[in-house]
Amino acid sequence: MALLQDELKIRKIHELLHMKLALPPYQRPYSWSVKSANTLFQDTYNAYHEGLQEYRVGSVILHKENGKYNIVDGQQRLTT
Repeated sequence: MALLQDELKIRKIHELLHMKLALPPYQRPYSWSVKSANTLFQDTYNAYHEGLQEYRVGSVILHKENGKYNIVDGQQRLTT
């Protein structure tokens, strides 16, 4: 299966959250500690507070299947 070039892009979090996302059965359970979640929140808050126009939370890899997007990588960050 070829990659779809128009699907390879940087997206805003609110765009991801409006997509039909699904957790496939092979994904591991949520396992982030409170410390890890707090680090993500604090980093995001600091970026906002400093007026950064852009802040990247890292890669999210999705697999499009039957009109939905299975989360392949980035589940912990998206869930948090």
